[in-house]
Amino acid sequence: MKLKILGSAAIATITGVFMSSLGLVFTAPARADFVVCNRAAKKAFVAVSWTDPQGQTWSRGWLQLQPGACGSALKTRVSNAEIGVYAETLSGGIVAGNTRRCVIWVQVEPSWNIREAGNPTRCQGKGREMKAFEMIRTGSSPDYTYEVFD
Repeated sequence: MKLKILGSAAIATITGVFMSSLGLVFTAPARADFVVCNRAAKKAFVAVSWTDPQGQTWSRGWLQLQPGACGSALKTRVSNAEIGVYAETLSGGIVAGNTRRCVIWVQVEPSWNIREAGNPTRCQGKGREMKAFEMIRTGSSPDYTYEVFD
């Protein structure tokens, strides 16, 4: 008798077929993220802002996205949240709003988190600047996709 070793994908398929034949269906837990997609013609640099449960305002950057690419800016449930977005594209497009938050220029620091991001005194130093974020209300869905255009 010969045994054939199956990979985990094959085992999962066989298990799924067997479970389906019994009338049982299992689904993987859904991811809940704030996703940003770049619909601009050139690379986009995206920063996000949010308020944590303790009332602390944060900003984070830079999510760097090639044209057509999407990425997770926040890996958490975002239902009924207000998320700020600021983005610049290499083609000159800017996503901006009216809520000022601190960012650090990508040339100085490509990845960062800033606590008390709405406080201008926390935004002093090399490469730091207050930018105008567009505030997005996410609704009741645990995830949300935002698109950046030129």
